[in-house]
Amino acid sequence: MRHPNGERGKNELRLRASDPPPTRVGEDTGVTSEASDRIVTVPNAISLARLVIFAPLFVILLLPLHSPLGALIAALVLGATDWVDGYIARRFHQVSELGRKLDAIADRVSQIVIVVTMVIGGYLPWWLVLVILVPDLVFGVVVFVLSRDRAIPVRWVGRVRTALLMVGMPLILLVAAVAPDNAVLRDVALGVVLIGAALHVVADALYTWTLLRGTAMLQRDAHPAERTPER
Repeated sequence: MRHPNGERGKNELRLRASDPPPTRVGEDTGVTSEASDRIVTVPNAISLARLVIFAPLFVILLLPLHSPLGALIAALVLGATDWVDGYIARRFHQVSELGRKLDAIADRVSQIVIVVTMVIGGYLPWWLVLVILVPDLVFGVVVFVLSRDRAIPVRWVGRVRTALLMVGMPLILLVAAVAPDNAVLRDVALGVVLIGAALHVVADALYTWTLLRGTAMLQRDAHPAERTPER
């Protein structure tokens, strides 16, 4: 004959075993926090620094100072901080509506500043400015008219586009700094940028089309575990 207390103890053990493990403060659980209305956060400060410090520094280093190596370092910092601010926001629960918009603005402004500066410096073909700016202009107008108060969910093509551009353009600067006479390396670096530029057109067209159809908020393929926009 089983003792009722013994049976109850076993049931309690089963329940405890099935309970999820406790979560430590600041532990990354893979779930993105809900956006808050906070303004003063570390990620927001990083995004702002990308706009007012590192982007102008890139221009100064490449044009007046003619230092592709210095500009390369500034571009790498821009690319790194683009990842850092989003990581900090998610891990330490500092996701904010302002941060999402500020991060997107910093991304676009940084890309435009880098492209325009490199075109002026003779590192990129002039028509690349049109390839970057025209889709952004069309997309920006559609966002302003249809979705000015909402962040657009990020798509994988947008992330790949950004990665290729942020790798290809520093690669061009690296070649200019260490092997300026190597045509093969220069063409390889330019090819990476051109693929990124092509995906840039595809990504902006995709975002614009889904906004016009009213399905943009349903397209959330940025990450299987993320069901909200970047920041």
